[in-house]
Amino acid sequence: MDYRYLKIFSLLSLSFIVVVITISIRLDLFGAIKVKTEEEHVSSNAKKEIAKIFYQDKAQKIDSIMQISTKQYYFNGNVLVAYKGNCIYNESFGYADMSRRTKLEKDDIFQLASVSKQFTAMAVMILKEKNLLNYDDSVTKFIPEFPYPRITIRMLLNHTSGLPNYYWLVEHHWHEKKSPVNEDIIKMLAAHKLNLYFTPGRRWNYSNTGYVVLASIVERITEKDFADFVHENIFEPLKMNNSFVYSSSSVSIKKDHLTGYYYRGRRYRMIPETVNDGAVGDKGVYSTTEDLFKWDQALYHNKLVSSETFNEAISTFKLRDKYEIPYGFGFRIRERNDKKIAYHHGKWNGFRTSLLRYVEDTNTVIVLNHTSSSLNYSIIREIQQVLDDSTHVDITQKVVSSILDDGIEFAVKYYFDQTNGKNIKLDTVKISEASQILYDTNNPANAEKLILFKKMYLNGELDTNFMNDITFLKAVSIK
Repeated sequence: MDYRYLKIFSLLSLSFIVVVITISIRLDLFGAIKVKTEEEHVSSNAKKEIAKIFYQDKAQKIDSIMQISTKQYYFNGNVLVAYKGNCIYNESFGYADMSRRTKLEKDDIFQLASVSKQFTAMAVMILKEKNLLNYDDSVTKFIPEFPYPRITIRMLLNHTSGLPNYYWLVEHHWHEKKSPVNEDIIKMLAAHKLNLYFTPGRRWNYSNTGYVVLASIVERITEKDFADFVHENIFEPLKMNNSFVYSSSSVSIKKDHLTGYYYRGRRYRMIPETVNDGAVGDKGVYSTTEDLFKWDQALYHNKLVSSETFNEAISTFKLRDKYEIPYGFGFRIRERNDKKIAYHHGKWNGFRTSLLRYVEDTNTVIVLNHTSSSLNYSIIREIQQVLDDSTHVDITQKVVSSILDDGIEFAVKYYFDQTNGKNIKLDTVKISEASQILYDTNNPANAEKLILFKKMYLNGELDTNFMNDITFLKAVSIK
């Protein structure tokens, strides 16, 4: 190594040591470093109030988006947005019953349409972890009369089965008054043996039929109605009390739910149930924004299946070892700003639904709409922009959290790591607001830590250039 570079490296290393020692001495003089057992305990309520400081700007911007969408474009539905795992926005817009002008409420229940598919996939994942099936098992292992022996469970999950559309079967071969349920669909597939769209595993083609068959596999293995299995193994454990699977052919309805509408002739018109509302698995889950947020958070904490099992569900796969397919099990996959989004949209009988999980950022956007309006997509795009505009606020919040949870030394280290060579400014107003909350909740020592950090930041004393004493560096320089 060139001797000059060795000198520079030694100088930089020594400079960093001087910075850390100087900060430690300064913090100790101010009494900011204490034995952990002597530190004040910051209550969870105080932390929640501090968190609101950092989220309220985003919530206000999101509300502005929604107010415009409601007044100008007549959006009719419920919207929930979570940021860093915290619900920062949850509001209702428009009417539950258009003719009676009954206001929508947060606990109103929407048909999720194809957003239901992730619950069907989860039911299969639960059975897989119980060793009751394998993804590469043939469907015929569980449904012997199924007429396509080469189709596997994995192909149903990721839409590579080539199955024909069951709607066509119902339209041409169903003649009874009641809507066909899943078992009826299986019987029709077995009886008519329609040609597959392609050889199983050769192509990708979105298939509602595949998810109906998956729900039927769950029923065959467990000897339970699909609705009961999902309730017992997903909704009940997660306390999703306003969620259920509903078939129009069921003898009873668990809870009231909304009806879908379409707009025609300057008025909203109700869309009645159709003959295809008897089958479930591809659709048929009813839920609320708040219940879907419980579901979203449970997936981060592996409450239903292991992280290894679930990660496969939100991962792309290669078709024939060549083509990257942006679909997992019940989730579409894409990237935004080099970060993964696992999502799905739904459209059925006047319902437009969307659930997007920004996996690395732990952000969530849920839009449930019970009209045929396609506003979901534009609303989501604008909300995404609000969530993206976060760097300065995020780093300020992390600094505050580090001071309260780990100590001011950790916050200084985090600050150095994040701002090295970057033009990032901390939001000192929010630091002051957080310190005031701590004073108000009888946490003066922690409040003073925030004030100390803010003073050091404003005085430039967290800048390595300031901390490096030039005379000291000259003194230790290698000649």
